[in-house]
Amino acid sequence: MRKHAEKAVKAAKTALAVTLFLFCAADTAAVSQAVYSGMLRCINTVIPSLFAMLAVSSVIVRSGIAELMPKWIGRISFFLFGMDETEFPIFSFGMLAGYPVGVKMLCELYTAGRISRRRAELLSGLCFGAGPAFIFGCVSRQYFGCERIGLLILISAVSANILTALGASFFLRKSAEKQPRPRRSVTISAEMLTESVLRSGRAMADICIMVVGASVFTAFLIRTGTMAAAGELLGKLLRLGREGGEALTAALIDVTNIGSSTGGGHLLLPYVSGAVSFGGACVFFQLRALTAGKLSLKPFIIMRAAAAVISFAVCRALLPYFVFGEAMEVASVRVRGHGTDSAVPSVMLIIMVVMLMLEYGNKRGESSAYST
Repeated sequence: MRKHAEKAVKAAKTALAVTLFLFCAADTAAVSQAVYSGMLRCINTVIPSLFAMLAVSSVIVRSGIAELMPKWIGRISFFLFGMDETEFPIFSFGMLAGYPVGVKMLCELYTAGRISRRRAELLSGLCFGAGPAFIFGCVSRQYFGCERIGLLILISAVSANILTALGASFFLRKSAEKQPRPRRSVTISAEMLTESVLRSGRAMADICIMVVGASVFTAFLIRTGTMAAAGELLGKLLRLGREGGEALTAALIDVTNIGSSTGGGHLLLPYVSGAVSFGGACVFFQLRALTAGKLSLKPFIIMRAAAAVISFAVCRALLPYFVFGEAMEVASVRVRGHGTDSAVPSVMLIIMVVMLMLEYGNKRGESSAYST
């Protein structure tokens, strides 16, 4: 029975890959537009909100700064969440820094042998969040056109993370190491800073590639009518209407799609908050690429599903206090562009990272040749 199920899954994957290939070959205009749209989202939203945080987080972990937290804070965090003084800063940082940052920091700790694989997998579902830059820049400003909505989603997402961490504290205490980890001395060097920036550039490239791929897959669903059918079904089940159902479906595939949606109104807000806390399929593939299969994502998906439900409930409870007096503005869903924002800084950032990577590679090649 299991072999038949595995064969069926492989056949489904093969059929999907062949179908996508035929779609890319037959409808080049739609594919080109999807790639262009995905690249614009990366340049205007993803790179500005994530690159700096990725670089800084890498420096914090590799230099040992993350382990400077006072022990009394570690005792409080262990009592509340089951996290020690090294893990609690990553939990706090991961909630606000952007989706892949916390998991990337945990993966580096695991690679360095500072935490076990089981503990890194449990913490990965908690050290996770969209971050204010994405919530205000992509969701509230572009989709709802209201900064207070961004604050509501941020409060809901952070509350969901904290409540989920309290619920998972039993398992974290159970998997805690009996022997305390020896503290590392803080070491920061020019080579470490350069390597952190280069690693962040490579990670950023993986993330952007996944966003573009998700954009093409979304275009495939739209052109085949699957998106409309799923949106209509979801809209009826949740009473959001067809446009709201399509917006939520697109967000579950790639959460950055929220900024380009055009329907749903204030009734969609709790579902958007839940989708922001969940992350979506594209984010899961990004994390899979960043961890290189070192960590299992099963605990992560379970905890993010729980956080999505909590975020939905918190947002729904607080919604009247944030949209009071602005109901007409939110319901009209005025989509705002970036105005005077320019893509030039992000493009220049990409060029600089590539130049650094090439320069660093040449130096390493020269040093290895010299040593031989």
